[in-house]
Amino acid sequence: MTTAYAFILDGYTFPRADVPARGPIVYHQPQNWSEQDIVGSTTTGATVLTFLGLKSQQWTYVSRAVTATKDKLLAVYNAHIPVVMKTPQDGTGVNVVMTELEIQYIEPIEDGKFLCTFTLMRR
Repeated sequence: MTTAYAFILDGYTFPRADVPARGPIVYHQPQNWSEQDIVGSTTTGATVLTFLGLKSQQWTYVSRAVTATKDKLLAVYNAHIPVVMKTPQDGTGVNVVMTELEIQYIEPIEDGKFLCTFTLMRR
């Protein structure tokens, strides 16, 4: 049995064929570490790790999007403000910022769709 999840970004529900991700999203907080080798040490494992803090989680998606979806992605990217991405396990959604958007071609490719790659960062 397959469960269909809606992909909703800033109130826009992606059409079923444009959905870049299906299923619950795994939330985690990436860690930021610094690694330094000890000068003059001949033993293995002579590395000092320093915890620098936590980073924001980010997701990279690929969508074969119709014109309306492409236009919505452009609007979100050009706005430079946090928007809400609703996930199946969280009905209120999470705030994200689109940090990267690449639309492969000016003209649509097969089936009148655009190849869009975008990155969302959790805020």
